[in-house]
Amino acid sequence: MLLAQLKTLFRHSAIYGAADVFGTLVNFLLLPILTRHLTSSDYGTLGLLLLLGVTLKILFRMGLDAGFFRIYYEQQNERDQRVFTTTILATASIIGIGLFVLSAFLAEPISRLLLGSDHGRLIVLVATDTLLMGFAFVPMNLFRIEERAGYFTAATLFRNTLNAGLKVLLVLRGWGVEGVLWSDVLSSALFVLALLPTLWRNLGFGYSARMLGEALGFGLPKVPHGLAYQALNLADRKILDYFTNRAEVGLYHVGYMFGTGIKFFLSAFELAWSPFVYSLLERRDAPQTLARLATYVAAVFAGCGLLIAVLGREILILMTAPPFHAAYPIIPVIVLAYLIQGLFTLTSIGIGISKRAYYYPVLTLSAAFVNISMNLVLIPRLGMMGAAWATVLGYAVMAVLGYLFAHRHYPIPFEWRRIGVIALAGSLAYAVSGAAGEPSLLSVLIKVGALAIYPAALLLLGFFHKNEIERLKALMARAPAPADPSPPPSPDRP
Repeated sequence: MLLAQLKTLFRHSAIYGAADVFGTLVNFLLLPILTRHLTSSDYGTLGLLLLLGVTLKILFRMGLDAGFFRIYYEQQNERDQRVFTTTILATASIIGIGLFVLSAFLAEPISRLLLGSDHGRLIVLVATDTLLMGFAFVPMNLFRIEERAGYFTAATLFRNTLNAGLKVLLVLRGWGVEGVLWSDVLSSALFVLALLPTLWRNLGFGYSARMLGEALGFGLPKVPHGLAYQALNLADRKILDYFTNRAEVGLYHVGYMFGTGIKFFLSAFELAWSPFVYSLLERRDAPQTLARLATYVAAVFAGCGLLIAVLGREILILMTAPPFHAAYPIIPVIVLAYLIQGLFTLTSIGIGISKRAYYYPVLTLSAAFVNISMNLVLIPRLGMMGAAWATVLGYAVMAVLGYLFAHRHYPIPFEWRRIGVIALAGSLAYAVSGAAGEPSLLSVLIKVGALAIYPAALLLLGFFHKNEIERLKALMARAPAPADPSPPPSPDRP
């Protein structure tokens, strides 16, 4: 049973992730072109505009996207589902249009505050893209709720592919940063048009203040949570811009992009994780099942992160113009930060299960406070490396608090000894890769050898239970596997 559940979870993660991986892969393959037509200062500007974009997204939606996803499951019949969908879409549209008008009116002051110059058109373009994508979250969430992962992936692939093509066309024509933003706007507009038939089929007549209240009750606490979370992710760009220069912000932004390659796996998993968890809640052994699944997922995340951390420098050199090669030191640090974020995703799920959404602002505001404080302390001394380590510290605070809050209301017996073995095995492999020296064919071979240490160390350090080793042998031999033990071994039993 556990193996079947694990296959289902990873199959859905793979389907959801295919679109993001493909879109990000396309953008990644465009780096040799874009880094030769955009300067490090241009990338610094894009990093600051990203901070604006994610902030506007949170404000435009006011938690309605999260509220829609969670409360939709509680609607008892198709009519209620249609009224709920209409209520959320209408409310989100009114809020989005109102805030868009306000953003356009204040575009010049926002530009001076964020960029230090009058580039109001860039602010309007970011706000336009945010408004357009506000019409997409309802149909995209419906795809997830109905487990239509293929439709979700196809829609995302369409937007990502279109965006990448427009980006190349406009940047090569000399549009620079504005060309990147126009590609976002145009691809989002066509994306929303493609989703209209799905949206129309799920709308109904009526508007329910009660349903809206339930959605806002769950989603509104996530607004300060989301703002603090993005401060944790992106405030370092503005602080770095203040203490250093726009070019270093650009280097940091590019290195950060490589480090967050681990998000290919995290983002895909997160899309599948919540509906998967909620589908298990009626089972008596749900906590034990979630604990075991979290262990396996953590092992996969760590392996993926190790791959990026070890080979990040070589990939950066291969894929970017020489002025960007100095960004390599922050890649493994950012990988570590996002692995901690992955641990937070796994161990804080009890907050969502118990509907204690009011905890989210507490833990993320705490993490953001630590992150911003450490940015102010470390960036003047260490530059972009200080920003990277401040990100690690912020995520560590969020992971600890998230686990403590979740465990209070929905205890899950996580297998901490095995998770510790994962961390030790990954650390050993990364330490060995440090002997590779400057990039060369020999250094790549040494690093590939270091990567092989990770699974070997898991085996030697007793990560796998006996029945799991037997199951792996059976799978490799294409023979029937032994049944899952019942009850499962205790969390810390080797």
